[in-house]
Amino acid sequence: MILPGFEHRPGLHCGSTALADALRVRGVALSEPMAFGLGAGLGFYYLSAPELSPSHLFVGRSAHLERAACEVLGLSAVERSADDPASAWEGARAALERGLAPILSTDLAELPYWGSRTRFGGHRVVLAGHDATRGIAWLADTDRPGLEAVPLDALARARASIAPPFGTGGNPWLEVDAPAPPRPLGEAVREALRRQAREMLLDPDGFAGVSAIERFAAELPDWPARATGEADRAWCFRYAWQVTEKRGTGGGLFRALYARFLREAEAALPGLAALRLPDRMDALAAGWSALAEGMRAAGEVPGGAVSPELAAQARALAQAERRYHEDVAARVP
Repeated sequence: MILPGFEHRPGLHCGSTALADALRVRGVALSEPMAFGLGAGLGFYYLSAPELSPSHLFVGRSAHLERAACEVLGLSAVERSADDPASAWEGARAALERGLAPILSTDLAELPYWGSRTRFGGHRVVLAGHDATRGIAWLADTDRPGLEAVPLDALARARASIAPPFGTGGNPWLEVDAPAPPRPLGEAVREALRRQAREMLLDPDGFAGVSAIERFAAELPDWPARATGEADRAWCFRYAWQVTEKRGTGGGLFRALYARFLREAEAALPGLAALRLPDRMDALAAGWSALAEGMRAAGEVPGGAVSPELAAQARALAQAERRYHEDVAARVP
């Protein structure tokens, strides 16, 4: 059984692609960039601890973009979870039978079609159908052109993962619906822009947002000395490049995808074009891409250190990110 009317449109990022798929079947049509931007999808989380692999890592998207997009549009977004896999499956299947396309949080290393050994919790997929006779679920996933068949036992393992940075266990899923017409797009865009700036500027403790970028920039020169060994040192730099340029970011640590949202947003919100936000976001994306290439190169040299030039690039990016979000907070019409 495939959910009637379900259409998967491949995209760049798992969360925004899943959200657009799940809303489309409920009659709300958004492009992937618009879904990402309405969810205030930009973020920055920086973690460093010897028990992590790699021991220093960051991610560049918000943890709650799917729920946030529904909130600014005035739509329904209900987060559910269940302690045991059987109850979690029954809950997601029941949502499917009510005509919803539930968004599941998974560990991509447990999804057989990925063939990945790198664990990453919080990878979003959409449950589009299931076949009880064969014991499989049909999943829609990011850039995959069609639906993927996944054995239910593998899906249960993927949903129960606690792999960082977003894996929390509890088998969570999100049910999105449109019980009433969505809020006018211009109003939603304005609120999403303001929300994005608030969230990037809110946390002063160096764990999330601009303050985390500043802490990352300050600590980057010490990464080689603080790594747990040569393999970890190389992995820290390689992983940083991957989560900036690959792994569904669209390049430039999601900033290139967000720039596409900003260009669409200009058509929905009069007066926004005067701020030239897409050009500034493209510049941030290019800066992150350049930094990522420098980090990849540092990781490929045995015992490689962080050059003064690379450290200066990171500090300049932190400053540019703060200026951008402060300007949005002060000037969005």
